Amino acid sequence: MKYIPNDDGNFELWQVNFVAKVTATPAAYGLAPADVVDVATLSSDWQTALAAQVVAQDAAIAATQGKELARRNLELEIRNLAQRIQIRKATTDAQRGELGITIPDTNPTPSNPEYVIGLTPPVLVLDWSIPNEVKVHFGVNPTNEKRNAKPAGIAGAKIWYRVESGPWVYVADDTNSPYLHCLTVTEPQNVEYKAQWFDKKSRTGQFGESARCTITPK
Repeated sequence: MKYIPNDDGNFELWQVNFVAKVTATPAAYGLAPADVVDVATLSSDWQTALAAQVVAQDAAIAATQGKELARRNLELEIRNLAQRIQIRKATTDAQRGELGITIPDTNPTPSNPEYVIGLTPPVLVLDWSIPNEVKVHFGVNPTNEKRNAKPAGIAGAKIWYRVESGPWVYVADDTNSPYLHCLTVTEPQNVEYKAQWFDKKSRTGQFGESARCTITPK
């Protein structure tokens, strides 16, 4: 029935009013008390289920936020240790390989200035599960960071964004996907991202397809 609201919040307000009135004075609506017993019971069942769903949803949001915070803290510590290992003179490429960290590129950057222009632009996949944050995965295979190595001779990607249909704004150069973009909004906003490769001589490639999401305030 179209007069019944679709979303749970408005439905809850609507059904409380409806059930309260027909159960308080059923005769006024041509009903007997026995006619409204079921609707009163079902209304109670609905409210119990709604409360349980809200608790579960809040718990899921809290768990996701806790996971993201734990990962960020772990990544920061890993990067700290990896940097110390990298600059240690005795560290070998074999050790770097077994740890899965960057092995210095001994191949020279392609000298052809058209090289980066001819590359397929980075693909973008966005994660906006945390309010006021967007994790921008970029690369040739951004859905699987373990298989998302940059093309040969490429240093990283330049990240750009815009809010709604506003002007494009440069965000940052990032050498390792994903890039974490923190924003501050007071209401839901549509945000769009695009990216382009840059090589080790800071020459830039073409932009790929943009990706959009809707971020929410905390």
